[in-house]
Amino acid sequence: MNKGILYLMLFMTVLSSSEVTYNRNAVSKEPPASHATKIFTEDEFQFQIKSKDITIKLGSTREEVEQQLGLHVDYYYYTNVYQYKDMSIHYKDGIVDGIMINDPAKFIKYKTPRGIGYGSTVQEVFQQYGKKAFIDTKKGKVKSITYVMEKNKKGNYHVIPSFDHAILEGGFENMKGLSMAFDQKGRVSFIMLASYDFAYNPEFNKDDIQ
Repeated sequence: MNKGILYLMLFMTVLSSSEVTYNRNAVSKEPPASHATKIFTEDEFQFQIKSKDITIKLGSTREEVEQQLGLHVDYYYYTNVYQYKDMSIHYKDGIVDGIMINDPAKFIKYKTPRGIGYGSTVQEVFQQYGKKAFIDTKKGKVKSITYVMEKNKKGNYHVIPSFDHAILEGGFENMKGLSMAFDQKGRVSFIMLASYDFAYNPEFNKDDIQ
């Protein structure tokens, strides 16, 4: 089983539950937060190296990606995922709909627009994105966090607490996700941005099953 498959399995496993949960002990040191609904924009779904003016985002074309990252260095046929020197990317009709980073040497350079990246803590993630999330815990420790966001008619995104709360004003294509895995020290070690279609209807080349 290659990396491309493992990435998809992580994301889909986290989303297998339909309700939001979170471990209170894991976030007990978090400062009191506002109860106001957090609003996100299209610009949330990208990774940046601000010092080098590099931005890779959902919705970029393959040409735009390769202008910044160069040509891919590997290709996972089973999931149609391209491995670049800094990250793995899936395209749908030539447009980025999935971005994954798990190499610490590269990951440490890239951040989300809210400053989350390799080494960020659970508390820092909650402070930036809120507590409404699909969370997987084991023995009291957060193993992964996934935010599923839906776009409204104004073009802004909000986190849905469960799929029962999705409005579906524009269908599932208006949903996007941010998923993170944490290491034994409770720090981000993997991060993925994905469209709903990439997360829930992954592209498998079945004739390559081993």
